Amino acid sequence: MKTQIFTYFKYAGILLCSAILLFSCSKDDEPGNRPPKSFKLIEVADGATDVELQPQLKWEAATDPDGDKVSYQLYLDADNPPQTSIANNLDVNTLTIEDALQPKTTYYWKVVAKDINGKTTESDVFSFTTREKTTEETLIGKWFYESIEGRPPLSDCNKQSFFHFTTDLSLRIETRSQDSYSEICGMVSSSDFTYELNGNIITLDNGENIVIGSITDTELVCLIGGRYYTFRKE
Repeated sequence: MKTQIFTYFKYAGILLCSAILLFSCSKDDEPGNRPPKSFKLIEVADGATDVELQPQLKWEAATDPDGDKVSYQLYLDADNPPQTSIANNLDVNTLTIEDALQPKTTYYWKVVAKDINGKTTESDVFSFTTREKTTEETLIGKWFYESIEGRPPLSDCNKQSFFHFTTDLSLRIETRSQDSYSEICGMVSSSDFTYELNGNIITLDNGENIVIGSITDTELVCLIGGRYYTFRKE
């Protein structure tokens, strides 16, 4: 009888210990907060070329295994991997670049998904190369006189004269000169036009044509009235 009781308690003890051990292991194996699941970048496609200067970037929505809310941080620059965060705490999986990117430049981008408890998952890194600027885009801005073919070097005052092209296809021309008596630099004339650009020819609304000889981001050479004018952009 004593042997049976001992055997009973022996097995009961084993079962109790096993239950405690099983409960303990189950507790330890319960997952804590888990990061969002992996996700993919969609657009702009990896390796794309001739990309617009204000592209729209898209990526898959990241799901969280714990049902947590997910936000996104977007990195974009010319380094690989990108180090510059251009947007944070996004609650959507798309972003249009507001400030125009540099033309003919390779950019790298990635997205980091983060849940409300701080767990993160990074996407792969994609790259793309932007297109060249058009002549019309490069023309926009204020161009100051630098030199006029066949004329003496311009004074500092003369160099404050400018052509100002705007995005609404208007042109303002201001010329400045220094008064020989007061030595004050003042505006001599100011004219406003609208214009059309066809190839390298700027046609003003008064019928006058300005021929673009060459143009970069900082220098413009034009044929105006039979003379070449060189302008600089600040």
